Amino acid sequence: MARQARLFIPECPMVIELRGIAGQDVFKTREAFLLFHAQLPLSAAEEAIAMHAYCLVPTGALLMITASQAHRVGRFVQNLNRHFSPAVRQVQTVNSSALWEPRFKSTVVQPGSRSLKACLFVEQLATRAAGAPDLATYPWSSFAAHAGVVNEAWLSDLPVYWQLGNTPFERQSRYRQFSEQGLSALDDAELAGCLEKGWLWSDDSFCAQIQDLANRPVRPRPRGRPTKKNQGTS
Repeated sequence: MARQARLFIPECPMVIELRGIAGQDVFKTREAFLLFHAQLPLSAAEEAIAMHAYCLVPTGALLMITASQAHRVGRFVQNLNRHFSPAVRQVQTVNSSALWEPRFKSTVVQPGSRSLKACLFVEQLATRAAGAPDLATYPWSSFAAHAGVVNEAWLSDLPVYWQLGNTPFERQSRYRQFSEQGLSALDDAELAGCLEKGWLWSDDSFCAQIQDLANRPVRPRPRGRPTKKNQGTS
């Protein structure tokens, strides 16, 4: 059976997960983290990708991007790997010929409040996978930039982030407040499930509206045969 195409909807944010091959650590040294972090804005610019959020942990990375064309997503990941893989071998021992699992995971996210939740989901990988006690001081995540701790001008803010306030200070303050509330267990589970399976994370209304713009079905079809409609008697 042919592999299903990666879900893509123009101008909708995507969350991408890169995993180290066979669960191995990709980032074993500070230099490895620095190399990948420095390559992110370069690869994004080369492929005309808007980078909204990121988080790096030893076993991999979560990235949140928006692309104008489907092929740019794969090319962006290839660009990252092409530059990072040979460079990282100079700063740490690599035990296999490949660094990453051969096919990365991804999900498309409904713009608006869900995209802000997805942004935080990406950044909270530092807590889930690396046990970081304070996101604001974790060095390999975009949270510090969104919270006003550091400046990373190469990041592209989501429209919903701009709606948090009229000034950078207001937006940063309200994003910190938003992060303190955290994600509900339902949101966290739904988003993780969509990322694992490659489906759209959205409400039902947006799902129905956007299907015609997608390159494939955005959600799994119901199991079983379609229900037959009752036919009237003549």
